[in-house]
Amino acid sequence: MATFKYNLRHAFGMKNVLVLTSTFPRWKNDSTPSFVFTLSNFSARKYKMTILAPHAYKSAKNEKLDNLHVKRFKYFFPEKYQKIAYGAGIIPNVKKSFLAKMQIPGFLASQIGNANNIIKKEKINLVHAHWIIPQGLIGAILKKKYRIPLIVTIHGSDLFPLKNKLFKKLQKFVVNNADFITVNSKTAEKELISRFPHVKNKVKIIPMGIDTNLFKPKNVKNKYQKYKNNKILLFAGRINEQKGIEYLIKAMQEVVSKIKNAKLLIIGNGEHRKNLEKLAAGLNLTNSVEFLGFKSHKELADYYNLADVFVLPSVTSKIGTEAFGLVLVEAMASGTCVIGSSSGGIKDIINNGKNGLIFQEKNSKELTDKIIKMLTNEKLRNRLSRNGLKFARQNYDWEIISKKFLDIYNKLLK
Repeated sequence: MATFKYNLRHAFGMKNVLVLTSTFPRWKNDSTPSFVFTLSNFSARKYKMTILAPHAYKSAKNEKLDNLHVKRFKYFFPEKYQKIAYGAGIIPNVKKSFLAKMQIPGFLASQIGNANNIIKKEKINLVHAHWIIPQGLIGAILKKKYRIPLIVTIHGSDLFPLKNKLFKKLQKFVVNNADFITVNSKTAEKELISRFPHVKNKVKIIPMGIDTNLFKPKNVKNKYQKYKNNKILLFAGRINEQKGIEYLIKAMQEVVSKIKNAKLLIIGNGEHRKNLEKLAAGLNLTNSVEFLGFKSHKELADYYNLADVFVLPSVTSKIGTEAFGLVLVEAMASGTCVIGSSSGGIKDIINNGKNGLIFQEKNSKELTDKIIKMLTNEKLRNRLSRNGLKFARQNYDWEIISKKFLDIYNKLLK
């Protein structure tokens, strides 16, 4: 019966795609970013999509999520001590935890073993690996073994901080065996080609998309009465060194001296949260800076609409640069004005003075000036809001982004 169904699907042109990822929702309303889920779900309109992701304690090993077949591989026992994936991300987790380091061989072996089984059972026609390491490495091994097409999608954290000889060797092996490579920004493309010039012809810039049905302008003022008299600045993302949040907090000291009702809301969690809370307290900003922790995508959409200005103050650090900055696009799609630093791929999104404002990274004084300019100039805010909304909808809607990936699928599977 299984063989009959497989042949029937192929008679009608249905192909099977295996998606390898280390970031995927563990359960409903999970805090883990959902872009791999959303992209794959759009692709499931045309292809049978099987997702292979790391298992997490209390997550299902096998389940159907919307149109996706999801399989999660276990790599350590007891399950609750699996430390590599989720949370802060693979690189911070491995750096922080000796136990996570010890689990690397099991992680790789388990994902390869499970991928092998899926390829044989599902007769996979294409592998799409998100992140050049480790998923791209596993995809390249499978490509050599089974001679099936391989797409590798680079998100940034798998490229910029991994520069030693070993990682470059592994990256070279991956890009040499990939049939197609996608990156999310010009900055990532430039970095990749500077390392491996010979892959230029198979690299394409395709960022992740946004749900414009969720991130859109709406009136939420009545929902947040406690902030009705405030000018709201908003940050959302992982609270780590790369995000440069300390420069935003330092800028708030002068902003509040000029605009008394200004308030900064910080959404997200991470290893730097306690240090930043101490910084805000030391600058007497306890009443002007609030740390809200994790918020669901639905809640985040409301906070974008509550905010007068969204700020992404990312910096280039030892853990890399801001490869893209999708939160800026989400804010724009919500009709919110944006300010971003000059770091990495942010310049792909913000056209300074047209759909947002850019300041020199790590320059709190310039950031202060931009914030005050934005908060005190309603005409400027309205113009940037209109332009940002149009830009986000015309370029980053998931319908548009998923079609670009499907075009690659179609080309490789023709």
